[in-house]
Amino acid sequence: MKNVALALAAVALTLSACGGGGRPSVADIEKAIASEDNVFNAFTTGAGDDAVACMAEALHDSDLSDDALQAIVDGDEGYEGSSDDEKAIEGVTADLVACAT
Repeated sequence: MKNVALALAAVALTLSACGGGGRPSVADIEKAIASEDNVFNAFTTGAGDDAVACMAEALHDSDLSDDALQAIVDGDEGYEGSSDDEKAIEGVTADLVACAT
């Protein structure tokens, strides 16, 4: 559970993106969060494919902006999410935890 809190805090603080090109697909999000280079890796390591797919779906269906999701996909840690994105990540936390358990 400690890894969950750390990953969510890291995402909230370091959401990053290159710019709008539409909402990333669930498959793109899934691939990114399972990557060792992604901030979500601490959250997804050992979670299993079904849990990672569930998390990707939850992120995609959340209120996170397209730019924030693209930041997760790109692993771009220089972008600062908006206050709406910070609220959205807080709103999706319970879903992410449910996926991981």
